[in-house]
Amino acid sequence: MKRVQIIDLKPGSKALIYGFLQETRVLSKIIFLIVRDVTGIIQCVVKDDEKITELAKKINKESVIAVTGTVKANKQAMNGFELIVEGIEVISEAETPLPIPVVEKGDVTTGLSKRLDWRYIDLRKRKNLLIMKVCGAAEKGMREYWNSNGFIEMHSPKIQGSASESGAEVFMLPYFGKEAFLAQSPQFYKQMAMCAGYEKVFEIGSVFRAEKSHTTRHVTEIVMVDMELSYIKDHFDIMAAEEQMVISALKSVKKDYANEIKEEFKTEIIIPKAPFPKISFAEAKKLIDKAGVKEDDPEDLSSEGEKALGSWALKKHKSEFLFVYNYPSKKRPFYHMKEMSDNGATTKSFDLLYKGLEITTGSQREHRIETLKKQAEEKGLNPEGPGLKDYIYFFRYGCPPHGGLGFGLARFVQQILNLDNIREAIYLPRDTERITP
Repeated sequence: MKRVQIIDLKPGSKALIYGFLQETRVLSKIIFLIVRDVTGIIQCVVKDDEKITELAKKINKESVIAVTGTVKANKQAMNGFELIVEGIEVISEAETPLPIPVVEKGDVTTGLSKRLDWRYIDLRKRKNLLIMKVCGAAEKGMREYWNSNGFIEMHSPKIQGSASESGAEVFMLPYFGKEAFLAQSPQFYKQMAMCAGYEKVFEIGSVFRAEKSHTTRHVTEIVMVDMELSYIKDHFDIMAAEEQMVISALKSVKKDYANEIKEEFKTEIIIPKAPFPKISFAEAKKLIDKAGVKEDDPEDLSSEGEKALGSWALKKHKSEFLFVYNYPSKKRPFYHMKEMSDNGATTKSFDLLYKGLEITTGSQREHRIETLKKQAEEKGLNPEGPGLKDYIYFFRYGCPPHGGLGFGLARFVQQILNLDNIREAIYLPRDTERITP
């Protein structure tokens, strides 16, 4: 008999299912086996067969089993039907006790650190499986936008000859007698694609940040969504493209998993309308000050400041999204184009906040080679130095005006589902303390 997934079971049919034994409930003459596969859960009823009954009593929780039987309608059962068991085979028996429970009862919950130690068991939980499904649905929606709008997918190298961002947050590694770096961003290679005439590109891939941050929103390996566009007028063109990308991603998530998200996370997926509200960095600082939040850095936003802006956007514009644009040039990378209406004090850059958390940084890039060299020098960088020289050379033979963004997938999913910690939105998170499993 061919296996049928639980979601495809139909009352009145004979079926063979495979899955994990989530729970066993023994009554006087009946045993209920709760079996789970990737599509759902079903109640399997064992009765009137002494041999099967004795076997069912002995199977440890989370063992992988095969069950054959007849699907019967039952309004009292989950899904409205159950499987009347005619045969059971233990495929792989789980040891007992489990290091962490798959089903937690009452108010006692396992701490996140221990859950991550046993991540492959933690991910068996329906709620955690749903988080991973949402990640996939968000990516699918973004790809639908890109594929419908002429974008080319690219895969940039993750071992680089120089750091791709300014600052010291970079992992160095020996490379055949040379010094190499793990990519902090595909930034230089996205821009190389613009110089090559690709016009519109996207990439989803890992990037690495050696940040010694112990927060609920920082990790050292990040799945980053990157996008770059040519022939733009300014950074507002990039924001307009991101709006459509985000809307497509959320539509995909809502279409596939709205009901499950509501059941498991008690939240609704709200599809935003374009254009999203936008304010300048200077305006943002005034609003944060008005909200009574004190910030130490006059040229950047604190996490508390971002939360205050998120609350303002929701109250003022009924929007979970807010663009903050024209950040001070002192804190932005050398390749961000300066805004000359204020003599270069700010850049044509932006961040996108979602429910008060930054999920995107983007900008129009500087494509004029002499200006690019000058701005690198202003940041204390040598345009003729190793690695950077190759990047600067991209612009020697013509380059369209262009810009792009980097978008944190895990932060996006964290905010969609209102998760407490970004690590829950990552299959196997890596941070300053964790490099296993």
